[in-house]
Amino acid sequence: MKPTSNQLSELHKRISTKYAESKLSKADLGRLANVHPSQVGRICAGHFKTISNNVVQICKALNVKVPKVDEDITMDTEWAKANASLRRIWDHTPEGAAIIRRVLDAIADLRLPEADETDRPI
Repeated sequence: MKPTSNQLSELHKRISTKYAESKLSKADLGRLANVHPSQVGRICAGHFKTISNNVVQICKALNVKVPKVDEDITMDTEWAKANASLRRIWDHTPEGAAIIRRVLDAIADLRLPEADETDRPI
């Protein structure tokens, strides 16, 4: 979902501040983030309307927190709560995602026997 203008404005301020503090050139930041320097310049100048992959990569390279964008209104309330909990515990690393996935798989494995027992005829 598209971020609000407030979210974009705040993100731009954080990116600009961190970029200035970093003393990196656009080319250096681009290499770190794997983003073309022209896109680095555009993003650091605040010329973006969505939080694209390039924006996220720049944020990661500068250690800038990316705002959470509101979930789709049609999302089930309970799933939205579960999704919010997952986002709170994820540290935005592949390793963190792998740990969460393993925990969820373990929970699913624990639940499977219960489902089998309820399906059995008495």
